Amino acid sequence: MSTFGSVFVGLNNNFTVKDGAWTSFDKYPRQLGDVNGDGRDDIVGFGNDNVLVSLGQSDGTFGSVFVGLNNNFTVKDGAWTSFDKYPRQLGDVNGDSRNDIVGFGNADVYVALA
Repeated sequence: MSTFGSVFVGLNNNFTVKDGAWTSFDKYPRQLGDVNGDGRDDIVGFGNDNVLVSLGQSDGTFGSVFVGLNNNFTVKDGAWTSFDKYPRQLGDVNGDSRNDIVGFGNADVYVALA
């Protein structure tokens, strides 16, 4: 049987209600996936104007937050207003060991390769 270790802070400056106003998963989803191919899951957050990324570190924390994409998959850019209606997922669609964004829009499925 396996158990979890002690809880610690992995990131303390974004992707929460207090830090970044991430108040609704339906409107501002956050996903985990390896977007840089290093074998560690990263945080990808679909914010109001940008898709933000924080890379997973070898000590279990996450690095500085940066803009991964600034022209789609957000409320402001593309009207992605509901995860329930317009989900955005991460998955390696081209086999390069990096998770890509796949967004299910109103009439099309959109892809942004990592």
